[in-house]
Amino acid sequence: MKIVIINASPRKTGATAKTLNEFAENLSARNGTEVKSINLSDYKLNFCLGCCGCYKTGVCHIDDDAEMISALIDSADGVIIGTPTYASNVSGQLKVLIDRGHFVIEQMLKNKYTIGVVTYENAEGGAALKVLKKLLIFSGAKRFDKLIVKLPFNSNPAVSGKIKRKSDKLYNSILKKKSAGFINSIIHFFVFNFGIKPFVLRKGDKYDGVKKHWERRNIW
Repeated sequence: MKIVIINASPRKTGATAKTLNEFAENLSARNGTEVKSINLSDYKLNFCLGCCGCYKTGVCHIDDDAEMISALIDSADGVIIGTPTYASNVSGQLKVLIDRGHFVIEQMLKNKYTIGVVTYENAEGGAALKVLKKLLIFSGAKRFDKLIVKLPFNSNPAVSGKIKRKSDKLYNSILKKKSAGFINSIIHFFVFNFGIKPFVLRKGDKYDGVKKHWERRNIW
């Protein structure tokens, strides 16, 4: 079982990182579990140029770490993404990864089990969580769980029990290959079949790379 944990905060020792570290510690203690934790701030991620070249070829032509991170996510059974709340939204680092990471159109998270983690100090953590939830569900996640934590800047999370329960739930869901959640499945069904799929098909060979991703992930 492989689980990838992404810290999308620019801080490697801040509240988001500390929360995600607890997830990593809980999951690493389970037999047969390989946990890969990454801090986006350690990697080179350039802005998306909007050229749509990746939709044609399946890979981005920009020479940085985006494709490597995408490959890590693609190979995982479970994915946990954590972000602080900036201006009622996710961090800038995460937005760049979203734009570059083959998530929604290519259905990067098809059949993966996910947790979205949001930390905030003042307000609007729910707004950031909404962005993260849409990303994970629209990208095909089989199951989505969430954790939102309000805590002072740079402090340790006071929710260790909740983190352990959610870690156990993620582990057991992957181990037992639990079916997709009903409501999230309905949402994804309509988003994909009435939004993404007809759009891609209208694009013809300009989106051949997307179709190759779908074939590899047994989407069609």
